[in-house]
Amino acid sequence: MNKTVIMRIAGIVLILGSIVFLVVSFINTQNYVKTDATVVSVEYDPTVIYDPDDPNSSNDHIVTMEYVVDGKTYQTEINANQSDYSVGQKTEIRYDPQNPNNTVIGEMSLPLLIGICAVTVIIGAIVLFKSK
Repeated sequence: MNKTVIMRIAGIVLILGSIVFLVVSFINTQNYVKTDATVVSVEYDPTVIYDPDDPNSSNDHIVTMEYVVDGKTYQTEINANQSDYSVGQKTEIRYDPQNPNNTVIGEMSLPLLIGICAVTVIIGAIVLFKSK
């Protein structure tokens, strides 16, 4: 297989994959149930390397939250900026009623998912058209 065919296939896979990701991510979280969680720990994560050009690199703490579903206590962890959370703080999360270990913090944002999808589609289109 020559390079052009491989690049075209890669572009198509990126485009289709991003669309499937968008649809599946959005659909899968629509039945999630809201509940309150309590921050039980905020610990520094030394594996995060600070990059002033990357706003997410300031998420250098692991925040552990507890929440209760049907009388059973669960925990979830996220990476966040230390100033965003404190021990004892209440926050809203959403969990999968079929598997309460699966959680998202806040709403699964359709605009965010569309943005991620759009960037991937653009990359796929560039790869696809550069292969000609």
